[in-house]
Amino acid sequence: MNSSHQHDYESDNALEKAIWDDPALLAALELVDTQQNEQLEQAKKRRRLAQYSWGCGAVAACFAIFMWTLMPLNEQRSIPASNLVAVQQFSSDTAQQVSLSDGTQVAMNVHAQLEFTENSQTRKAILSKGEAYFSVHRDESRPFTIDAGNATIEVLGTAFNVDKTLRETLVEVFHGKVSVTSLDGLQHVELVKGQRARVSDSAIQVSQFNALQPDWQQGWLDLDNVSINDALFQLNRYSEKPVVLKNVSADIQVSGRFAVNDIFGAAKLIAQLNTLDVKQYPDSIELSKKARN
Repeated sequence: MNSSHQHDYESDNALEKAIWDDPALLAALELVDTQQNEQLEQAKKRRRLAQYSWGCGAVAACFAIFMWTLMPLNEQRSIPASNLVAVQQFSSDTAQQVSLSDGTQVAMNVHAQLEFTENSQTRKAILSKGEAYFSVHRDESRPFTIDAGNATIEVLGTAFNVDKTLRETLVEVFHGKVSVTSLDGLQHVELVKGQRARVSDSAIQVSQFNALQPDWQQGWLDLDNVSINDALFQLNRYSEKPVVLKNVSADIQVSGRFAVNDIFGAAKLIAQLNTLDVKQYPDSIELSKKARN
């Protein structure tokens, strides 16, 4: 080795020795090494904890499944009888007779909608639209309830008619006793045969009627001081084309007995009683304010 190369080699060794003998450098390297070891240990702990948690969850799940298999079969599948529900839904474009699952018979008027549910404790019907006559099968352990929107009717076994009109519910009792409650719960009456209740959201009016057979089953619509809008709402149940109003005051009240098989005749009678004009078009029957001469 020549003297130049020997000199360079000795210089490199001296520099390397000076670096590794530097106390500050050695302290820094030792700190870095310590931090890396701590991070590695933390990662190992997290992995062991995750494995332990998963293992405990799996053991718990397996134990639960094992215990379930030891239960008697009837306990695994048993459902409280009160939660077993029978549901029926009816919608009628024409008048029809339907039988509910509890034995109750219902005569539904045209365009009525009814839903019925029952279990071991209750029987409930919802009349969401139209009119129906109920002959309720008697069951003293399970009252029969009808929700008609602004009225709730409750019976044990009786015969009555419920008519859900535009803003009111009309309840007529033909046999037995019926309990009627307003929507707000503040008004409550009990009706007997021959009594009728007109129920609005917060009021109940009781009157007498001839309890032989519902008017609609005899082909009649009996209106007693109802708004003209409500009168047309009920007439339109039976009409192939709607009866409409044009420039007519909503304050007009209508009373009378109208044949449901002659809607144009009913419209003419309403027009005559209230000084209105009536016109028949291919798609509607129009009641309008009478023109001045």
